[in-house]
Amino acid sequence: MAKPRGSKKGGFSLGRWFRSEADAVPLALVMLSSPQLPLTTLKEVRNLGFDYLPDPEELAAGDAKLDGLSDRMRKVLEAAVATQRSGSRAALDERLRDVLAELRTTLETADYNISNLYSLVSTFTSTVPATIVATMALIGGGVATTALALAAVGLVLAIVAGLVIYPFEFGVPTPPWKTYLPLLSALPIYLLLWWLKVEAPLTLALALGSIPTSIIHFWWTRNELRKLDKARDMLRIAARSVGNPYHALVREKLINDPEDLLSPEWRGFARATTLGLWQVLLHGGYENLRRLEEYISQILEFVKRLRSKTRVFLLYAVVEAAIVGAIYAVVVASGALLQGGGEWMARTGITGAGIQELREWIDPILAVTSLTLAAATAGAREGRPHLLPQYLPLCAGSVWLSWVLAAAWAPTLFK
Repeated sequence: MAKPRGSKKGGFSLGRWFRSEADAVPLALVMLSSPQLPLTTLKEVRNLGFDYLPDPEELAAGDAKLDGLSDRMRKVLEAAVATQRSGSRAALDERLRDVLAELRTTLETADYNISNLYSLVSTFTSTVPATIVATMALIGGGVATTALALAAVGLVLAIVAGLVIYPFEFGVPTPPWKTYLPLLSALPIYLLLWWLKVEAPLTLALALGSIPTSIIHFWWTRNELRKLDKARDMLRIAARSVGNPYHALVREKLINDPEDLLSPEWRGFARATTLGLWQVLLHGGYENLRRLEEYISQILEFVKRLRSKTRVFLLYAVVEAAIVGAIYAVVVASGALLQGGGEWMARTGITGAGIQELREWIDPILAVTSLTLAAATAGAREGRPHLLPQYLPLCAGSVWLSWVLAAAWAPTLFK
């Protein structure tokens, strides 16, 4: 049997791949809940967030390419084509159950993998580089370049690891780009702090300037989880209703019109739930609601369990920040021992040049470390490292406070 080949939009798009990876399981759930043939369902919902997918008619004719789509989305579309051609939903049920079984395996191992990932990333992007830099500071120059390079590599590692390890479809939907605009306030805050001669002004400016965006993103995340809860409740009421589910939903004041289920406010699995429910209200097949409810309940349970387990990462981030700030403060303070060391100290290979260089560059080093810890935490908790502003006030604030307190206390160690 000829398989679909792809969209006539050739070429690979990373954004399209990520989008299809996130949409594969939700689309499979919509197709399973709809009483219609899958490509007919796709044709109806394509303009409701799936417009980047090949045209259903091209898929049916075998003329569509699947270039740039994730493997999981390819499996869903190939199952849809096979079902459309055979006219039997058995093929769809069998193939999509394989996709959902793969998803279930991912759920069972995800929390373990994410915990290990966070421990690895946070350690090798904060305390290990700090220890390496501290050692280098005692033996020569190039400390600032090394510290910034290690912190930058750690930031990239945190971002990539968050995208790869966390099940992408379970991540919080990305908030609008406008929510990042308040971050621009960090620049005037930095200038003010620099003029006031505040210690490590860049790091503190990141902490203070990210507070508005952090609040917005926290509200966004909480709101998205509530929508998923609400969508599951709607599905549960509809599945257990006697007679037409629509009347039960209206009676519970969950919707006023079936078109409410098509609102753009629904995203991710919440959208899969409302689109599946909309298909059933439109075409019948009420018996499919129970199966959809089972899948959505499992997904919601996983999301809540994972977020509960990863809440401790916030504490880990604070501890890591305190360790990094303390290490750098002690190293800088140790420069007092090297003053007047003269020829004997030079013969040992220990010099104060590296410590002085570290002191001059400590602010940008702490700032990048803060970004790395925030990205690692956002990747582990939200599955979206670019939601790092949500955790930046905590991480940057902890690094800054630890540095300031340790810098004030560390010199007493060398008196």
